[in-house]
Amino acid sequence: MGVHKRILSVNNTTDIELMQQVVKGDETALRVLVERYRGQLYRLAYGLLGDSAADDAVQETFIRLWTHARRYNPRHSLVTWLYTLCCRRCYDELRRRRRHREAMMQMPDDITDVNALEADELLALLRQVTASLPTKQRIVYQLREVEGLSAEETATVTRMSAEQVKANLWAARTTVKEKLTQYGV
Repeated sequence: MGVHKRILSVNNTTDIELMQQVVKGDETALRVLVERYRGQLYRLAYGLLGDSAADDAVQETFIRLWTHARRYNPRHSLVTWLYTLCCRRCYDELRRRRRHREAMMQMPDDITDVNALEADELLALLRQVTASLPTKQRIVYQLREVEGLSAEETATVTRMSAEQVKANLWAARTTVKEKLTQYGV
């Protein structure tokens, strides 16, 4: 069976079945999982890192999926496990940046009237505001508000209690609202 036909046949396969194949070293199954989840993981990583490091985080997530496939517990959602791997990589990058005192993203001083900004500029402003959040708030905000994960899934990915997720989400929403209000949004 050709690779193209093989990919078509595994596209209808469940995550658990694909992971069973990945454990056996099936690169085609890995490619299907990459295609299936790359976009979601990129959105998460970009929301947390905001730059080209997002590509690296996603790539490393799939490398870890390949090298640690035996650790996957099929009783849990694969996407939650992937989010967990990706978040850990993003945490590592954020810690590295903090150690080297690199600025995440700075708010431009000359923005006075956000209402006049184009949609792209408004999105950039939102990214800058969320980038200024403390790490735990930023990741909870990204997972809940952007990725649409449930509170339970977010708690699993972040290893926080449900109360910690709620508290960090409330703080993040409050800060984002306050900062956007300062800019007239």
